[in-house]
Amino acid sequence: MIVPWCVDVPQERWPVVNWLIVVAAIVVFVLQSAEFTQAASEPMPATDSSTVPGITGALMLNGWNFTGLFGHIWIHGDLMHLLGNMWFLWIFGNAVCAKVGNLRYLVLYVLLGTTAGVTHLLFDSRPALGASGAINGVVGMYLVLFYENRITCYWTPILIYWRQFTVGSFWMIGFWLFWDIVGATRADSSVAYFAHLGGFGAGFAAALYMCRNGWIVMERYEKSLWQWWQQRKAGRSRMSPGSVAPSLHDDTRQERSRHEPTAPPQTAGPTPVGRDSARCPACPSTAHATSSEGAIRFTCTCGKSIRVPARFAGRHGKCPGCGARVRVPRPS
Repeated sequence: MIVPWCVDVPQERWPVVNWLIVVAAIVVFVLQSAEFTQAASEPMPATDSSTVPGITGALMLNGWNFTGLFGHIWIHGDLMHLLGNMWFLWIFGNAVCAKVGNLRYLVLYVLLGTTAGVTHLLFDSRPALGASGAINGVVGMYLVLFYENRITCYWTPILIYWRQFTVGSFWMIGFWLFWDIVGATRADSSVAYFAHLGGFGAGFAAALYMCRNGWIVMERYEKSLWQWWQQRKAGRSRMSPGSVAPSLHDDTRQERSRHEPTAPPQTAGPTPVGRDSARCPACPSTAHATSSEGAIRFTCTCGKSIRVPARFAGRHGKCPGCGARVRVPRPS
């Protein structure tokens, strides 16, 4: 079992809407639990929403109705279903919400959940409930915006033995996506994998579209998948046959300029890379930091790599690895 623990994405605003979505899901589950407790003595087939009591039956995705399409993302089947979904939403939703903005995030979350529901109905006629389709949409957006960032995870072969590892977002999310695709091929699965895939695809496409139109502004130390693709296209265009003629023209002009007197060139030394120290109160030694492209990256002496925007230099924060209070170093 692999559990994500944290992502190294600096948040420049509070993701209040994502917090409220988590709280709303918990409140709705409490209401569901109260209704199920009252109806516990009556037989209740879980696959027929018409016999499910109260809010759960009203909001369950069961056929083409607006209530189910918009409501199924707020209800869950049991406590573990709720905890698993909300944990993933907390890890990835906070980062995406802080980047796109709170109000825009709320609209996107609902639309991604609705798209996931539509995809489920197109490929699977069984009733469904849960926020996993919308959350996979958020993860799809995260992949576009932060594919270079790293995810710290815990894995365990048995619950009493846990190990931590850090991996690139591209590879970890790709691993989860692969298993969703495998799960969708199993007709007997009780998980709505097509909702997962529909939500993920919608979130991925939405983030690409927003980056293309400049609706999401990436910082200097960040690079989205859209920016990577544009740089790749630019590199290919420079290597195309149509770029030979300008190159020859430039070579002729450079040959002519060799016979003209020119001022001695002013050479500049390499750009210094700032180095400073970050002190972890819980650790005996000092950690070093580097600064480049508007971000400061330093490693706490507990071994955790931390990256923050350069404007937070000199401020204090908490190391996500050991939890100790550390100072963000200033570049020299």
